[in-house]
Amino acid sequence: MSRGEYLLCALLVLTPLAARGQANHQPNPHQAAPPQPSQVQQPLDAYQSYRAMLLKMCPVKHLELLSPGELDDLIEVNFHDALPGALQTRLDAADKTEKAACANATMGLACFNIAYIRAMDDVKLLPRFTRMVCDSGIVCRAPAECDRPH
Repeated sequence: MSRGEYLLCALLVLTPLAARGQANHQPNPHQAAPPQPSQVQQPLDAYQSYRAMLLKMCPVKHLELLSPGELDDLIEVNFHDALPGALQTRLDAADKTEKAACANATMGLACFNIAYIRAMDDVKLLPRFTRMVCDSGIVCRAPAECDRPH
């Protein structure tokens, strides 16, 4: 998946379903006007929070450039499998719920990664995961060009 496809997929997942469908609906004259973006302080989505934490915890490593496959390895092998059983169970349940949004998407692994990041946020493990990513020893030089320097 190219960087452009990855970003498009992330945008689709991060955009609430209601916002995606609004372009197909006629405005309801009896409905109050929606608040303007400047009037509403939107909370960060879990994926945006994850990226912000990466930039705060380890900005020089540019880990936001990890490929979907590299991120999946960090999620599944390095993080999930190292958790105690009870936390794995809670995370798996949250992940199942979050992955439901991927059923109609063609994003593949990128969607599953974002769903897993949301699940980590749901069970309050996202800062712990982000710290593990920063401490992994991986450094990225360009999109999907990441490795552990010698």
